[in-house]
Amino acid sequence: MLPQKFSAPELDALVKEGLQWLHAQRESFLPSAVPLDGAEKSSLSPFFPAEVLDRVRIVDCMQTGGKIPFPPFYEKLRAGGDRVLPDAAHMTAVAFLDVIVFNRQATLRVMFHNLVHVTQFVLLGAERVVRSYLHTINESGLWMVVPFEEQAYQLDARYTRDSADVFSVEEEVRKWAEQGRF
Repeated sequence: MLPQKFSAPELDALVKEGLQWLHAQRESFLPSAVPLDGAEKSSLSPFFPAEVLDRVRIVDCMQTGGKIPFPPFYEKLRAGGDRVLPDAAHMTAVAFLDVIVFNRQATLRVMFHNLVHVTQFVLLGAERVVRSYLHTINESGLWMVVPFEEQAYQLDARYTRDSADVFSVEEEVRKWAEQGRF
């Protein structure tokens, strides 16, 4: 059975709450964040614009003792019925705009996946991304079918299959946007 859907005003309120939480987490983690190191930039530069690689900051919670917090607005999403949402405690990493927070060891694949999200935020804006996430969850009850996640998983799989097969993540994000896939 599909979960009860939120009305347009309820969804707007959730988007506002989600954006506030996203920005608050970014600000909270930023003081302990560090830039990508030279090896990471070198490995990832064929796929991402220098602007994204220079802008992004990384937090390793295994070193800082922090953790990715549970989004409080998830309670409202879950109260609406059966919805499959990621559990922050079990997530490897989350991109809070341009700050990627890792709960576990930062691998290049997970970094790549989250850099796709950073690129999505940069090119399309946080409100569009958050609204799409919440709209899809509202309609389907599933976070894993959110187009932004679908694209990130497809691109990180493509990168993992053959990192010598260079492609532009920025071009891929623009293409999906132009095709109306988000």
